[in-house]
Amino acid sequence: MSRPNSKWFLVPALVLAVVAVACGGGGEEKTLLTKYFMASKVSDNMTLSNIATVAFDPKSDGQVMSFSIVSVSEDKATPLTIKQDAEVLKAAVDEEKAFTEKKKAFQDANSEAIDRIIKAEGRNLTVKGKDADVQKEWNKWREQTAEYAKKVSEVRKKVSQDQPIIEISCQDQRNPIDTTAYDGELVSKDVTIDGQVKTDAGTSAKKYVFTLQRVTLKNVNGKDVVGRWVITDRKDAQ
Repeated sequence: MSRPNSKWFLVPALVLAVVAVACGGGGEEKTLLTKYFMASKVSDNMTLSNIATVAFDPKSDGQVMSFSIVSVSEDKATPLTIKQDAEVLKAAVDEEKAFTEKKKAFQDANSEAIDRIIKAEGRNLTVKGKDADVQKEWNKWREQTAEYAKKVSEVRKKVSQDQPIIEISCQDQRNPIDTTAYDGELVSKDVTIDGQVKTDAGTSAKKYVFTLQRVTLKNVNGKDVVGRWVITDRKDAQ
């Protein structure tokens, strides 16, 4: 008597769990959230790093055993001036570098006087004579140093604030893209769900709103690159 082929009966537990969680609807939002909840359950950080920037910690948040989608908002598109911001940052860094070279030239030319000035300032002494003139100029250089550093920091912050979602949504390790070389748009939508969440206290019904975002880079080698949807925010629904 021939034996049944056992491979048809060995369904991995994870697959069964995915089916259980996914019960109750379809669509790209359902698929992404199902993958997210399953990866969160088993602390699959590699998967999570490719689909989300916000966590659903099974220890503190619980485990979503099943869920259904209540509503999906309209897409909202926001322009991304990635290329322009990168160019502004490069210009700011170049300006700071040129300023630093001039500052160093002044410092080298007046090193002994500056050493005396710093020691006098440390002892709260008044600088007199020619050193006072050098101190006046040195103070200007120090003030400008802070101004340049602040400008670069602010521009760098603006450039970096959208970079995580841009990289996760658009980057393909097999075909890397310099995402700072293109402008694009950020599309967002909110997905409201009803879920059955298991915690140490038991299983209860909870409602959440998840924000999904994806980036489109414009005119990459003659065509637009439409990125993946990424989960970027979560809050309790009212």
